[in-house]
Amino acid sequence: MGKNFVYRIKALFGALLALFICVSANAATVVYEYNISFGETSADGPAPWAVATFDDGGSAGSVTLSIETAVTSGEADFSEFYFNLNPLLDATNLSFLRTGGSGPTAANISWETGTNAFQADGDGIYDILLDLPPPPGQQAKRFNAGETLVFNITGIGSLTALDFNFLAEAGGGSGPFLSAAKVISTGESGQSSDWIAAVPVPAAVWLFGSALGALGWMRRKKST
Repeated sequence: MGKNFVYRIKALFGALLALFICVSANAATVVYEYNISFGETSADGPAPWAVATFDDGGSAGSVTLSIETAVTSGEADFSEFYFNLNPLLDATNLSFLRTGGSGPTAANISWETGTNAFQADGDGIYDILLDLPPPPGQQAKRFNAGETLVFNITGIGSLTALDFNFLAEAGGGSGPFLSAAKVISTGESGQSSDWIAAVPVPAAVWLFGSALGALGWMRRKKST
């Protein structure tokens, strides 16, 4: 094995280690893609049916939550979203402020918090419930396909995006999941509903997989 090849390997793993440390230290973003159906009637269109992103901007105390629904989900309405919080923190201390988006206004949105207080279907039990119309609000104010919502979450000084990356309390059924949502107005008649859930892939896993792929490419190049 030549010195040049050894040097390349060391440089590759040095870069990987630096990236891994950077991701672990900052870890500013948690992304949920809702691509698991565990209800009676699957949501319209291909998964993911929605995406939720928690972003703390690299500092503690304030987290931005962005929720985007897929344009391919047809006439479906997203009526509830369930999230978890770090069990060392108290979810009732959280404050939620709608800061943007094309979805329901703040007057048509309700946030509820508690420790293992909200059960999604017959599955996991969650700490945070985002309730969307109807109810509250009017039928015309529903959270429809292709719309977005953006919130600023505060109330805990140490709060980061990673504090929302926890499994729900087990409650039977298919869960628990890291997050869940209820979808209504699904199916051919538009009268059915579904439950969907999300499991994210940590950024560090992607980095490690990319590095292994690069290492394999270098080895094949060396052998030829």
